This record gives sequence, C-alpha cells and structure tokens, in this order.
Amino acid sequence: MTRRKYRAGFTLIELMVVIVILGIIGTMAFVFVLDKPDKAKWTKAQTEMGEIQKALNDYALEHDGEYPDSLEAIATRFGGNMPKDPFSKEDFLYEASGGDFTLKCLGKDQAEGGADVPDQDIVFTKTGNVT
Repeated sequence: MTRRKYRAGFTLIELMVVIVILGIIGTMAFVFVLDKPDKAKWTKAQTEMGEIQKALNDYALEHDGEYPDSLEAIATRFGGNMPKDPFSKEDFLYEASGGDFTLKCLGKDQAEGGADVPDQDIVFTKTGNVT
C-alpha cells in the first residue's frame, strides 16, 4: 500500500486571493468613513449655533428686543467660553441689525454657498435655522 502525503496549509494563490479581498474591503471601508469627521463637525456647528441662537433671543428679551453688537455680550451664558466654528476654530460669523441677527458658519470649504454637507452653509436668524 502506498502512503499519500497530505500537506496542511494554504497555497500561495489562496493567500494572494485573501489579501486582495481584504484590500478591497479595506478600501471600501476607508471611503465610507473618510467624510464622517467633517459631517460630525458640521452637525456640531449646527447644534452649537442653535444654543447661541437661544441665548441671543434670551438676551433680546431682557434688552427690549435689541440684539448685542457682538457675541461677547452672551459669553457668560456659556461659562465665558463661546463655542467656536469647528472648521475654522474662530468665532461664528455674527451680524446684528436692529431687531434681528444673522449667525453663520460657512462649512468645511469656508466659502459662501455649498450644496452638500459638510460644505453647506449653516445660517441662523432669530426665528431659527434658515438652511
């Protein structure tokens, strides 16, 4: 009787196929996760701007419907640290005009306009988010 030798393990071709499949899966996962941090920053900006809008409306109620000239007037409502634009790390753009205001974040591209999140602008007025 002849004895057959069985080899345990994988062939080089089998290993190459597995590596290629893992590479394809890794690339797909990277593409799907790549823009998540920017979308999270955009959502953070929108949430923080909503809180600033509420604080500005409270200020106006206490000051005969007038909004402050700068956001520094409401900084105490945030423990002295005003929320910043998560993309530029600067203050949100703020402009008061009589009985109204505009609070704006230009998004990731830091330019006016932008069709999709995270490049889309976020704009708040006294009535809420207008984007």
